[in-house]
Amino acid sequence: MFVNLVALGKDHKLKTLQQHIDGMHGLVALPDGSLATGSGGQIVRLSADGQQTAVLAGTSGLGRKAGQPAPESAPAKQFRFADKAPAPFGVRSDGSLLITDEDVIWSLKGDTLTRLYQIPTDAYRNGTRFLPGQVASGTNSVYVADQPTLGGIRTVDPGGTSHPFALLHGVAGVTGDLSALQVAWMTGDGANGVYVKAHDENGSYVLHLTSGKAELIVKQATGDTGSAAKSACKPGRLVDATKLPCSIPYALTYSAHSGSLVMAGSSSYVLRVPTK
Repeated sequence: MFVNLVALGKDHKLKTLQQHIDGMHGLVALPDGSLATGSGGQIVRLSADGQQTAVLAGTSGLGRKAGQPAPESAPAKQFRFADKAPAPFGVRSDGSLLITDEDVIWSLKGDTLTRLYQIPTDAYRNGTRFLPGQVASGTNSVYVADQPTLGGIRTVDPGGTSHPFALLHGVAGVTGDLSALQVAWMTGDGANGVYVKAHDENGSYVLHLTSGKAELIVKQATGDTGSAAKSACKPGRLVDATKLPCSIPYALTYSAHSGSLVMAGSSSYVLRVPTK
């Protein structure tokens, strides 16, 4: 699949950095201002203008089959990922890059890959893999949604131990049990929590979850989401995030620099919600 790499400026205008990129998977801003992405079975570094400058991990050819045990660690540039499309999804506080590889989450630090988490053998099903939006990074922990509902989100500690995410049963603005909501996407909050896009038969929501706490950030207004509603979400126009008149975009990411949640994908607009 060919994609374009673009930058969205503060003036709401897009600048195309690279066009017709073949097989770009995941995109993470690194502390030095460069970017990391997955391409051709490898994790590569891009300059700020989108030019590939180095291979960070991976070499040609496939390694283990998904579901088979992954090594605890491996030399990064000689390692063969199980996935044809390994994807970076976050950077930890120590600067290590987090990567999904089918059923495994790796941490890349220097020239070494370290296995952080693997879907347990008894829970693995043929074809199971971490998809975009099913994993998120915290300051020290990683959050995984290898089950379809909020109640299935797990916290992976720095040492690789996982446990269920502590979740409230309810929150103002959402009807019913939070744990039963279907997870569509999640992203880290720059600290030790996650923003989750979720839905049920009553609506779509974006929630901020921290240990034992939950807050409604965005709620899609019920009713018309056609052309008239979409016109309310024009660039530069303010809307009520808890009564959003247009559909919630598909993907989420959090900008710690601006203290804002950014939502884009499968829509003709990009939404930014200040959270600080």
